[in-house]
Amino acid sequence: MLRTGVDLLSLERFAKVRDRFGERFLNRVFTPLEREQCGHSVQSLAGCFALKEAVSKVLGTGLWRSGVAWQDIEILRDQVTGEPGLRLSDHARAVAEARGVDTWSISLSHDGPWVLAFVVAVRE
Repeated sequence: MLRTGVDLLSLERFAKVRDRFGERFLNRVFTPLEREQCGHSVQSLAGCFALKEAVSKVLGTGLWRSGVAWQDIEILRDQVTGEPGLRLSDHARAVAEARGVDTWSISLSHDGPWVLAFVVAVRE
């Protein structure tokens, strides 16, 4: 079985939310490792945010409404290639296991003022 999730995000809109809610927003949404890897880059933070949204769509839960917290979905960066990776914990991991999802492919694209996240999950 194949499941997909996609999210398109405006960098300008994301930056406004970040600026309005500041550290409270950043600490709620991103893990310490994600914050370290993204730094203060709006583009990197927005990409991470969009990937979390796309993963939540694959899980069929959305974020926070069904018990999946923002930090249950962690986006990692390969330090050599920069390729995004994924680590699930707590409720997000439980949902993925219950659905039998065992293989993930995530992709991120930036173009001008937009970030596009695309996630594919496979249940073998």
